[in-house]
Amino acid sequence: MKFLVVAFATLALAVASPTQRALVQPAPGGPAPIIDLDNFEPIAIGPAVIDNFEPIAIGPAIVKPPTPSASSPLVQIILNVNSNVAGSPVVIEGAPVPTPVQVVEEADTPEGVIVAEPVIVPEPVLVVDQPAAPEAINVAEPIFVPPVVSLPDTLN
Repeated sequence: MKFLVVAFATLALAVASPTQRALVQPAPGGPAPIIDLDNFEPIAIGPAVIDNFEPIAIGPAIVKPPTPSASSPLVQIILNVNSNVAGSPVVIEGAPVPTPVQVVEEADTPEGVIVAEPVIVPEPVLVVDQPAAPEAINVAEPIFVPPVVSLPDTLN
């Protein structure tokens, strides 16, 4: 059955032919694009020659500040002022009146308050002639893993 499928596939490839021959013409070296030799121009692969060379500016760009336009503003503020109201400031009854601040070198301590002096406790320093020896390190015996067993050819 496989032989028949391969035979028919080979026969189909042998019978098949390209449908569009206008773009490609077969040649001894195989199909290649058609070249019009009348308008043939070689491709320039050398370095480009620049007549007016200008170096690239690396410094900061100078940006002109925007000029204000005469059009309508983006934000419009409307103030409604009533001119019929008396021009005296608002006074709230019972509010504390501000007094000037007095700077004092030492604050007066009220009676019954005990002011304690700060106590600085130094930490004891231990001087050791030799550091303590580290504990014994137990090194375990190495575990050897048996080599890989290969399977028989019938199981591979």
